[in-house]
Amino acid sequence: MTPINTSSLDVTKAWVSQTLEHDRPLTCCRFSPCGRFLVACGQHEQVVRWDLETGEKTALVGHSSWVDSAVFQSDSKQLFTADYWGTICCWPYDAARPTPTWTRPEAHDGWVRVLAAAPDGNLLSAGNDRVIRLWSGQDGKPIREFSGHQNYIFSLAVAPDGKTFVSGDLFGKANQWDLASGKLIRTFEAGVLNTRLDNFLANVGGIRSLAFDDDGKLLACGGMTDAKSNSFCAGKPAVLVFEVTTGKLLQTLRPRHTSDGPIKGLAFLADGTLAGHAEHLNGGSSLEFWDPDQPQSKHVIKRNSGYCLDVHPDGLRLAAATFKNNGRGGNGRHSKQDEYASHNGEVAIISLFEKPSDAATSEGS
Repeated sequence: MTPINTSSLDVTKAWVSQTLEHDRPLTCCRFSPCGRFLVACGQHEQVVRWDLETGEKTALVGHSSWVDSAVFQSDSKQLFTADYWGTICCWPYDAARPTPTWTRPEAHDGWVRVLAAAPDGNLLSAGNDRVIRLWSGQDGKPIREFSGHQNYIFSLAVAPDGKTFVSGDLFGKANQWDLASGKLIRTFEAGVLNTRLDNFLANVGGIRSLAFDDDGKLLACGGMTDAKSNSFCAGKPAVLVFEVTTGKLLQTLRPRHTSDGPIKGLAFLADGTLAGHAEHLNGGSSLEFWDPDQPQSKHVIKRNSGYCLDVHPDGLRLAAATFKNNGRGGNGRHSKQDEYASHNGEVAIISLFEKPSDAATSEGS
């Protein structure tokens, strides 16, 4: 397709232009900085890479447990991935058959839930051990730790100026840190995204996604409020929008479509629009687009359960990692006793402009 100028960006005309299918649920997807590749990972030990120009699908083999997070370093040709056992791998993402250039076992005690690319080629990681770590992207050596969270850390976002970053946890605390010194600058209070009733066995919710706008003036925190129980943890999806310099809550955004899971994917677009994707628990889910200062979304695309959003370098495409039911209840229920039949995954690529009259949706590439 001929490159389209970003002036044609119009989320009210958004359409699913391509789907990439996998035989396991996918919880993370990222476009490469060059725009040619898309990688995805989830309930599998392998990371998958699609060449968007040729359609070729390549498996990246190096983890020993499910891989839940991936991020590209924009100033190098490196891809970082992390798994449930606390291992981080670094890959040359454009190699014909990538193998890890370095691996850091036990980078964390248990599940690494999120990675973020830091300036100077370095890497931030966090997860269930409540500690954020900064690593050298060159060789995986530790540089610094950031301590202060009291529960699981689900989300990270580096500010556009590269000087600070924010981390979000289960209790609804979003801490802003100075990257160079390690000092805590401020905490954005998003406790409404956490629920703990008297009959709950554990806290439910937390800040499941974070995003800065391009100017670094706004911070969006995704999750849900008012969880009803510990069973499937359904609640009311929400995005809280804060003013960064003051920590003031400016707006609470809700999906228009019936959804009952947290907002797992968040991304600001070039025109200032905020995109958010909800997880499906008991009801439906959707990808929605808001003006950050308006409580009601301006466009809705009904979708399967979504876990991640990423913007293509051209600014005109979104990738959404989603769950795709294989037709059975549970994972393999009703199949033969000695079989395991996983549900499937799908990355939907959403074009953020009016669909050309001669365009055909490409599925399963």
